[in-house]
Amino acid sequence: SLPDLIELVIPDIELGKPSTREAATQCIWATIRECIPDGVLGSPGIGQITKTLASGLSYRYRESWALVFLLIAALFQRLGKFAHPAMDGVLTEIANMRMEPEFELKNEADAVLGAAVRAMGPQVFLEVLPLNLSAEPRKGQVGRAWLLPLMKSHIRNAPLGYFVGTLLPLSDSLSAQSRQFASKGREIEAKVFTALSQQVWALLGGFFNVPVDILDSFTPSFAKRLAVELSESPELRPTICGALQTLLTAVHVLASDDSGTGPLTKQQAIAAQHHLVQFAPDYLEQLFNVFALSPGASRGYMVNTITAFLAVVSSEVINSTFVRVCAMLDEALKTHKPPAAAELTERYLEAHAPPNAHTMMDLAIIMAPYLDSAQSPLLVRAAHMLAKQSEDQILQKKGYKAISRLAEQPAGSAARQLIETSMSAQLIPMLIESAESVAMSSRRERLSLIALLSTNLADDQLHFIPAMLSEVILGTKEANERARSMAFDALLTMGARMSQGGVINMAAVAGDVGSGPASCEQQASTEEFFKMISAGLAAQTPHMISATIAAISRALFEFHALLNVDFVVEVMSTVLMFVVNNNREIANASLGFVKVIAVILPKEVLMPHLAEIVKSILKWSFEFKNKMRLKCRHILDRLVRRLGLDAVAKVTPEEHMKLVANMRKRQQRSKRGKEAAASGQQPAAEANGALHAGASVATSGKRSFGNAYEDVLYGSESELDDSDEEERGASKAATKGNKGNGTNVSRKSGSVAAQGTAQAPSSSKTTGAWIKEDAEGPLDFLDRSAFTHFSAANPSAKARRAPTAPKMKGGKLVFEDPEEEARKAAAAAKAAAALAQPSDQPEGEDYYLQSLTSKDSFYRTPGQKIKFHKRKAGDDDDDVEMASDGEAAAAQAEAVQVKAASAKRPKNNGGASVGREFRAKKAQGDVKRGNIDPFAYIPLNPKAMKQGAISVKGNSKKDKRARNMK
Repeated sequence: SLPDLIELVIPDIELGKPSTREAATQCIWATIRECIPDGVLGSPGIGQITKTLASGLSYRYRESWALVFLLIAALFQRLGKFAHPAMDGVLTEIANMRMEPEFELKNEADAVLGAAVRAMGPQVFLEVLPLNLSAEPRKGQVGRAWLLPLMKSHIRNAPLGYFVGTLLPLSDSLSAQSRQFASKGREIEAKVFTALSQQVWALLGGFFNVPVDILDSFTPSFAKRLAVELSESPELRPTICGALQTLLTAVHVLASDDSGTGPLTKQQAIAAQHHLVQFAPDYLEQLFNVFALSPGASRGYMVNTITAFLAVVSSEVINSTFVRVCAMLDEALKTHKPPAAAELTERYLEAHAPPNAHTMMDLAIIMAPYLDSAQSPLLVRAAHMLAKQSEDQILQKKGYKAISRLAEQPAGSAARQLIETSMSAQLIPMLIESAESVAMSSRRERLSLIALLSTNLADDQLHFIPAMLSEVILGTKEANERARSMAFDALLTMGARMSQGGVINMAAVAGDVGSGPASCEQQASTEEFFKMISAGLAAQTPHMISATIAAISRALFEFHALLNVDFVVEVMSTVLMFVVNNNREIANASLGFVKVIAVILPKEVLMPHLAEIVKSILKWSFEFKNKMRLKCRHILDRLVRRLGLDAVAKVTPEEHMKLVANMRKRQQRSKRGKEAAASGQQPAAEANGALHAGASVATSGKRSFGNAYEDVLYGSESELDDSDEEERGASKAATKGNKGNGTNVSRKSGSVAAQGTAQAPSSSKTTGAWIKEDAEGPLDFLDRSAFTHFSAANPSAKARRAPTAPKMKGGKLVFEDPEEEARKAAAAAKAAAALAQPSDQPEGEDYYLQSLTSKDSFYRTPGQKIKFHKRKAGDDDDDVEMASDGEAAAAQAEAVQVKAASAKRPKNNGGASVGREFRAKKAQGDVKRGNIDPFAYIPLNPKAMKQGAISVKGNSKKDKRARNMK
């Protein structure tokens, strides 16, 4: 039987090797998950399995508790609601273990408790483990407030009635107790009970995750309570808004799901959605009021909740609400004044709500995707008016954003049709006329709108492309990354529309629609689009020229297959002239263009122009202090891979042949490494030569869009410029790969075997435990609470630990340099040995001793450099009379050691004693390491400011100059 099998295998979890433990865990886990049929979930055999796993909680299984917890969690998951009452005892024991301060597997225990919440449901779970949150608990009651945050993420498909009938009154009781404590001046207790009340409210999101009793429990009184809390309790707004969004989104998804596999059937979900919709108008009104009074930084969760309500309410509710918003917007604009600079600071915006005009425009933008054909024109007119004005930059940005929200709706929708019909009459003229008054903050939304409108341009609207092209090209150099992305998107959208053909009325670009001659018409094509872009190369500023080259590079990468080869060669020759430009901004963009053509163009197109390309890029090969040299190196590597090393060497000037020789050497080394790897003599990871190392992996931080163009342009910016460093990096990567050959198992894996492996104790590390002695008597190992007396860390280790560094009198640690101490000790010993030996030299002419002790003495560093000792003329003890050679040796050795020690001590030249009365007896007062005493100890009086007015024990400038002269 299954209980006998589990009872037979579980001892291997305790006694087996790590591999045996893993196999035993896999066996029991698979048995629990796959071999227990649904018909026996409530049978007595489940109790036997539970008892067997509960035995694994004894101390003899201490080293394998993580695996036992894993199996208990799997059993909770399999039994579901049948886990009660069979596993109540196990649950209580794990909770008691979790509450012990010294328990080390808290995360694993939390995983078991979370599985119990999902299986039993919060109501049964709290019946087994009551919270006991009373201010005055009865004797024997254990408070379990720590269960509240744990339960938050594990409640789903639970009856909402339990929260309404039990937990909500509990939260009210906790709030009342908090108010009582606050009235008595007990602020700490008041804050604790307030936090507990909020934690109970935090469970609402789990109960709103597809509750099974929406029709019965979501009553009008409960809905009103939520609306009141939204208005009166700012600390609960994020919780309530998030819960409402979860409820509406889940029910809406189930109502459109035909699979029938969800917790609710489609009919039940539709009925629940209709039930919730009746409360939507009141909630929207309440949310709009709260939205208008809240600072901009705290509106994100409200926007999500409003969007969730708009997705389920009827169009009549949306239209009536939008009409009121537009009316309030008109009233606000009549008295609106642009905010001052002080009102745009981050600190001000965090504490104050934006102006009413900004708020109403935000609400209109939120509602834009849900408007019908009757209300969309109202938003278009308002946005058109705001986008044209330049007094308030924020309103201008919101105007562009509103039109973009309408333009990005699916084809065939009412909003999209309105945009398409109003393009010629309103939008295109507005964008052309307002090009000079665009604020910096509005450029991203404006570029987004240009990209959206360029997709659906009619044949008589193609003049919009040349009119907006220069703005789009400059947008590719924007500092904001998203703005640059929008500019490139607009550029590609324009190019795609030009490739579809049509006639461009160039006279309409200047505003003379329909008045130009036929000669002002141009046929739309991809080549014509490149000619329009290339006009920017004649600009006067390096910024515009570099932006034009970047635009040509991006467009050529996308549309090179649609261009004639001769035209591509012409464009390439034109841009190559800018590679040798002395302006770094222009040259940098040109090198990026060369990178692109080195990848996308065929070999037969590149080969005739190889000499020109190589000669141009090698101009920057001598730049050692910037990234230009790296770019040149990488471009040459690409050309070598595409065309061959011999072809590149043939066109390389003589002064750059060393670079080619280095490339050839690395290529040969790479080839030998690959051959050795193929023959099994070298690991494959080490065979990647420096020429190819990292070439196919983009590691640069500049990658922003994640597309193929970014990979080409920035794919190898991080390559090292020195071949040796490249090889060292490749070898380090190979070494790391060899060290990591073992199987790595993630804790997030769904396999029990993987989880068991991840949490099993390491076999290479010896683990131990220490017993905490109890004065009352010996420890009973058979007691369930025995584990509370064990510790994984040695409790006496801290007592045995002693400081390794000596301390000064003031308590500061003194860290000596071991090498310096060894050098000085060796010098002293050598001096003593030299003095102890008899010398043939006359007395007083011991040159070796003089080289160590005289004022001109010196020593050699490990690098054989000469360093002079810092000695003064008065330091020599010439008047000492030496009694004998032995005494002289001892005296001189002692002198060397004393001077070496004195060099470390801070010199006291009669320092200032002002403020000595403020010093502490042990800590030496308020001192700074390596600095003078704090200024508070110096008497600040006008006389002290004068030079030399007060001499603090010889520390005046006059005294210092006198000492220096002496």
